[in-house]
Amino acid sequence: MAFSFDTLVSDIRQAAKAPDAEAAIREVLTAAVADPAPLIAATPEDGEDEILYFEDETLSIWRCRFHPHEAIPAHEHKLKVLIAGYAGGETSALYRRGPGGLEHIETVTARAGDVITLDRDAIHTVTTEGDAPSLAIHVYLGPLTALQRDLFDPETGAAVAFTMESFEAMKRPV
Repeated sequence: MAFSFDTLVSDIRQAAKAPDAEAAIREVLTAAVADPAPLIAATPEDGEDEILYFEDETLSIWRCRFHPHEAIPAHEHKLKVLIAGYAGGETSALYRRGPGGLEHIETVTARAGDVITLDRDAIHTVTTEGDAPSLAIHVYLGPLTALQRDLFDPETGAAVAFTMESFEAMKRPV
C-alpha cells in the first residue's frame, strides 16, 4: 500500500485513543519514519513549509519543513511534542527561563528515522543540519493553535506574544 499523509494522520488519531497515547503515537511515528523514502516522495518540494493536517482538543498534527541557514526563533509550545524526522536533521537548542533571560540546556536533533520528544515546558530554537531542508512530522499532545504562547527576543531573551507576524520577523540567518 502506498504511503499517504491522510492514512498517517488517521493512524496517529487512532493511537491517541490508547491508554498510553504518547507511547502508541511514538510507535506509529517510529514505523512511519523507519523507511523515510515514501514520506519524502509524498512531500512536495515547494509549497507551504508548515501544514496543519489535524487539530482537536487532544492533538495537533503538522508537517514541518525548515530551511538550511535559517534560525527559527525561540518559542514555547506549552504542550508535549513528538517530532519524527524523515529528511535532513531538525536541530532544537533547548532553553529554560533564567534571571538573565534564556539559559541553554541542551541540543537535540531529529534526523531521518528519529523520533524525539520535547516536554511541555520546552523552549527551543530550530535550525537544520547541513545544506538541505529538514522534514518532520510534529505531533503535539493538545490544541497548539488554541494556546497563547510566547516567542523570545533573540537579543534580550524577553518574552513576546506569539504571532505569525512576530515569528516570521524574528527568523534569522545562520
